[in-house]
Amino acid sequence: MSIPDYMQCAEDHQTVLVVVQPVGIVPEDQFFRIYKRIASVRQLSIRDSQRLLFIRYRHHYLPENNEWGDFQTHRKVVGLIAVTTCSSSRDWPHTADRFHAQKEVYSSTLYDSRLLVFGLQGEIAEQSRPDMVFYPSFEECSDVERRVEDFVESIFIVLESKRLDRATDKSGDKIPLLCVPFEKKDFVGLDTDSRHYKKRSQGRMRKHVGDLCLQAGMLQDALVHYHMAVELLRAVNDFLWLGGALEGLCSASVIFHYPGGTAGKAAGCKPSVCQPADAGKRHRPGSHAFATNGMHPALSEEEKIQRYSILSELYELIGFHRKSAFFKRVAAMQCVAPTISEPGWRACYKLLLETLPGYSLSLDPKDFSKGTHRGWAAVQMRLLHELVYASRRMGNPALSVRHLSFLLQTMLDFLSDQEKKEVTQSLENYTSKCPGGMEIITLPDGLTLPPVPFTKLPIVRSVKLLNLPVSLQPHKLKGVLEGNLSNASPFIYSPILMQSRGEERCKKIDFQWVQGDVCEVQLMVYNPMPYELRVENMGLLTSGVEFESLPAALFLPAESGLYPVTLVGVPRTAGNITVNGYHTSVFGVSSDCLLEDLVGVKASGCLVEVIPSLPRLQLSTSLPRSTHSSQATSKEELPSSVSVQLFNGELQQLTITLENIGSIDIETLELTSKNNNKGKNNKSCSVCVCCCSFFSFILSTLEAVLKFKYSGGAGKVEGYYRELSLGVHVNVEPSLFFTRVSTLPATSTRQCHLLLDIFNPTEHELTVSAKNNQDLVLHASECQRMAIQVDRFDFESLPQAGQQTPHLSSPKQLEEERQLAHGCQISSKLGICWSIISFRHGEASVEGVLNQLVLEHLQLAPLQWDVLLNGKPCDCDVVAECIVGDAVTLEVKLTNLSKNTVGPLALMVVPFQDYQNGVQNYDMDEAVTFIGSNIFCISTVSYSVCEGALMFLYTGDFYLNIRFQDDSARRGLPLAWFTLPSVHIRALDAPLQAGA
Repeated sequence: MSIPDYMQCAEDHQTVLVVVQPVGIVPEDQFFRIYKRIASVRQLSIRDSQRLLFIRYRHHYLPENNEWGDFQTHRKVVGLIAVTTCSSSRDWPHTADRFHAQKEVYSSTLYDSRLLVFGLQGEIAEQSRPDMVFYPSFEECSDVERRVEDFVESIFIVLESKRLDRATDKSGDKIPLLCVPFEKKDFVGLDTDSRHYKKRSQGRMRKHVGDLCLQAGMLQDALVHYHMAVELLRAVNDFLWLGGALEGLCSASVIFHYPGGTAGKAAGCKPSVCQPADAGKRHRPGSHAFATNGMHPALSEEEKIQRYSILSELYELIGFHRKSAFFKRVAAMQCVAPTISEPGWRACYKLLLETLPGYSLSLDPKDFSKGTHRGWAAVQMRLLHELVYASRRMGNPALSVRHLSFLLQTMLDFLSDQEKKEVTQSLENYTSKCPGGMEIITLPDGLTLPPVPFTKLPIVRSVKLLNLPVSLQPHKLKGVLEGNLSNASPFIYSPILMQSRGEERCKKIDFQWVQGDVCEVQLMVYNPMPYELRVENMGLLTSGVEFESLPAALFLPAESGLYPVTLVGVPRTAGNITVNGYHTSVFGVSSDCLLEDLVGVKASGCLVEVIPSLPRLQLSTSLPRSTHSSQATSKEELPSSVSVQLFNGELQQLTITLENIGSIDIETLELTSKNNNKGKNNKSCSVCVCCCSFFSFILSTLEAVLKFKYSGGAGKVEGYYRELSLGVHVNVEPSLFFTRVSTLPATSTRQCHLLLDIFNPTEHELTVSAKNNQDLVLHASECQRMAIQVDRFDFESLPQAGQQTPHLSSPKQLEEERQLAHGCQISSKLGICWSIISFRHGEASVEGVLNQLVLEHLQLAPLQWDVLLNGKPCDCDVVAECIVGDAVTLEVKLTNLSKNTVGPLALMVVPFQDYQNGVQNYDMDEAVTFIGSNIFCISTVSYSVCEGALMFLYTGDFYLNIRFQDDSARRGLPLAWFTLPSVHIRALDAPLQAGA
């Protein structure tokens, strides 16, 4: 039986076969050195011709293959080169006999032969023989290549003569029938005169001549003969020789289109020549003919395995990778056929591994995360199942778990719901005996199986490193330099440095974690399984600092959609920490899933700085917590806030308790309050609050944010601190409204009446009280007037607005500040309070409702007036009495209490009578006479006294109006400075004397 050489390529069909063999005892190294020199003559240019003769050398060739020389001429031995050693003439006859015996083995096909003798010298070596060459030693043989070329020329001469004889055969219809070895006994007794027999003989001879033409370098003639042979052989259904003719035709076509060769070398082809894929299409008929006819039915199982393996290699060589994988898989299944007493599961497993590339399958899960899926998923899953079964039968459960994990990870999208359940159940059964892990499995042949992390169980869509809660976030003190100055550069700009810094910024997050605090990473996960997925031991994978991961277990509902999962851990040292991924345990398989291997994951960064430890402060209040965000800091995130509902003017106490819940002492504690309306009021103190200690104080409520700035421990040394904020929100409801404010003069120039129209907007009964005044009771939505007698106010004694607030430069701002200060002084003197029933009470202020005119009326004139009649002070509420005809002394004292200069002034006293009906009579010349002048001139007022006298001529009620003449010096002063109430004088008759 012939043993085919499946490693042949298309170019081998145009070669002549020369066997190089040792005769006798020849050192192996010396033989192969000579063999390489002989084999270097692989082609020869024929003299006087453009043809080339190609030679194929073999040092071992079975004689049974030589019997197939008529079927394919490149398979028969046409040349023999024997290499021998002979040291003496006594051994020469025996050596020559061995050479002739070797020739007899291939005598039926040999064209020519040569014997290379090394070591023989003397008379025998000097004899000239055409088929023998003598050399003194293996080192002294410089013309071996030339001798081989002469030998090849002689082979070509014989080849060319045989080609011409067969191509120009004149025997007519008596063409001999060429046969393969197993056909000789089948053709005995056939009718040699039949038309079918003659066509078969002609077709086979045409195919044989085509082989000779191809070997002789006549490519076009070979193609013609092959085409004729195909037509003749197809007509008589001579399939074996038809397959041979098609194989020759394909080989000739490949040689023509790829003159550079196809045997493992890059073929340099012409631009107009078709590509290898097209050549594969032309090769398909010959390959198919071999696949259908080349398998002998009587082969043993071992021979079938070898044949299928070789056939797989043939398809691999011509680029049919999937077809090659198919036959390789058939060979694997043949290794464990039922007819084999001892199935070779290891050989089956090894062959199955070799089929993976043909089915576009790799055992590295990273190859399945690059773009779309390649290959037929159904076939790939079938192959993976076979690998799982084969590894189990091999007694290697770890391999079974690895392959089953790979199937579930890479083929999850192609599995039906039922298949998913079956695969996961099988995986759990395997892992109950041999848990799966992330170790690399190395096979005996050196092949390594990488770990298979379950990045799809569950599927992660986004990864986000979370900042610490607002109350625990660290802050850097201003002016403190960073400890890491490795990137410092003396240059203002460096493109290399800026590029490295830019890459660092892309990864590093702009917040910090704190050593010893619980840090969080949020994952948005999805369960693709049709049932609840149990994920155990899920934690973070980090590098850079010592990190304690706190594993979690979760149960994801079937096809849950995006589901948030928060993984936590505690950094135990300071430095830069990188979150590389997460680890899970699903179905008994432990996985380390790296972020870089996740497909379509949105990550906000994975590098964060861990600063040294800081203390932790906890806050509690006497008021209930609220989710209300203070308007003063609507852009800030407050960790906690309190809210209270008050009436306008009501007071409420707030008690804040601070507790150090950390393990580090608080060395500094500073309180800062920010009010929405009144700017900032900073209060700071240095307080050492030891761990698990308390610190309490009381504040009045307001619309504000309280910030507690504290630090301690190693974090304080590095310049870090924490801030704990408390928002205080007061929801204010109106308590009472002042709808109108006016004034009336009082009986004294130093007092006046303040009239307030008060409205009760609440739903309750409201009681309003003021200092030295009766209470006023208002029902809901009721308005009443309250009159309050008040002493006039000395506004000049208050500090000027521009002195305390130098930033107020606008006159309007100065005036508003001045009115506000006056309103505060008036409110404090009035002491207006309100109460609702008995449990709610507060204060009311007139700030903002007093206009300029009312303020002037309430102002105590800095220019004070004192009027005396007959040495007695008088005012509008006092009626001075005098006797008609008596002289009445009048004194007007002026005291300037202001800082302004007053004067010069002209004072004039004008008497009149008021008839109490709106008519006043100023014609008093016959009723009142002045002793002296009624006009007084004053240059400058500091303390001045104007004295005069007047006499009343009739009885009655008279009034003295003390006024000033229009003088330019007082035009810039307030009117209240020069306004005095009228003096009431009653003139009486002289009393009658006794006895008159």
